[in-house]
Amino acid sequence: MYKKKLAITLTIAFASALLSTGCGPATKTAEKATSQAEPVSQTTAAGSEAAAQITETSEAASQTTATAQAATETVYPFTMTIYDADGKEVEITFDKEPERVLSTQLSMTEALIKLGLKDKIIGVFDNDNALKGEIGEEIAALNSLGDKKSVSKETIIAAEPDIILGKGPLMFTDTSIGTVQSYQELGIPVYTELASANIDQSLYNIAEDVRNIGKIFNEQAAANAYADELQERMDRLMEKVRGQTGKTQKVLFMAGYSDGSFAAFNSKMSSCMLEALNAENVLDKGGNDLTMENLISMNPDIIVYIHADRYAKTDKTAVEQLLNNTIIQDVSAIANRKVIEMNYDDIMDYGARIIDASEKLYDFMYGTES
Repeated sequence: MYKKKLAITLTIAFASALLSTGCGPATKTAEKATSQAEPVSQTTAAGSEAAAQITETSEAASQTTATAQAATETVYPFTMTIYDADGKEVEITFDKEPERVLSTQLSMTEALIKLGLKDKIIGVFDNDNALKGEIGEEIAALNSLGDKKSVSKETIIAAEPDIILGKGPLMFTDTSIGTVQSYQELGIPVYTELASANIDQSLYNIAEDVRNIGKIFNEQAAANAYADELQERMDRLMEKVRGQTGKTQKVLFMAGYSDGSFAAFNSKMSSCMLEALNAENVLDKGGNDLTMENLISMNPDIIVYIHADRYAKTDKTAVEQLLNNTIIQDVSAIANRKVIEMNYDDIMDYGARIIDASEKLYDFMYGTES
C-alpha cells in the first residue's frame, strides 16, 4: 500500500512540476535545436509532442487522484458487522451519513471530535469521572442526557438520534438502554465499539474502530490517517517490548485504598495492554474489599493506582499511605517503589487513551521513567 501511495504521489508531483514550468522536456528539445541548428519545424513538433505528453501525464494523474478519492468515499447503503452485548454478530445497515449522533461512551465521543464530527453530536452521557484539559471543556459543552445508569430508552428515542454509538457489554442490554436488536426494530442503527466487544480482543481494534467510524460518517481519509497513526504507535511499542528480556511482570490495578482495604480492576482491553507489555493482571477479575493479606498473596511487581472520582476523598493520600504501610513492605511493588498513578478512563476505556497509557506504563515498567 505504501509503494502504491508513493507511486501516486510521485506521478502527481512530476506532472505538477511540468505544468508549473510549462516547458519540462520541451526546454531540452529547444536547447538541443540551438546547439545543432536543427530546423524550427522539428523543434516545434518536438514541443507539441512534449506538450501532449504533459497533458497525458496530467490526465493520468488526475484520474489516479480521482480513483484514490473515490476509494475513500462511502457508498450508502452499506452493511457492517458489529457485536451485541453477548458477543453475538449483528448485521447493521447504514442507509445514509448520520447527522444526529448519540454517543454513550467517552472513547467514541473523543474519536468523533478528533475526526471533526463534533457538530453532529446531539447528546452524550455523563462521564464517570471529571475530564480535564481542552477535551474536557469540549465534552462539557455537549448536551448531556444524564447519567448512564439512569437514562431511559424513552429519553434516547425522544432525542431522535439517527445513530447510537457505545460499548456493547453492559450498555446495550435490556437492563440498561436496550439491546442492539431493539433499536434495529425502531430503525435506529447502532455501532458498538469493536474494542469493547465480548470477543477475543486486541489493541489493534482501537484503530479499527476509528476506521469504522470513518466509513460510517464518510470521513474515511481523516479516519484512516488517524488510525494509521495509532497503529504505528502500537507497532513501535511492540517492537520496544520485543527488545526487553526478563520474566512476565505481574500487575495490580488498584483503586480506593483506605484503612488497609482496596478495590481492584480488570477488563479485556486492559489485559490486552498488559499482554502487549509482557505483563499480566494478578487477578482474573476485579473485586472490592480486598485486604493487605490479599495484596501479600498477590505480590505484584507493579501497582497501577487508579484515581477515580468515586474515591476522591481518599485518593489524595492513598499512595503515600500504601508505601508507608509496614505490613506490606515485602511486597515486590512496595519494596521496589514500583507504584504508578493513572486515571480510571486511561486504563478502563476503549479508545486512544489506552495507547497513551500503554506507552506511559512501558516507560515506568522498563526504567525509562522514574
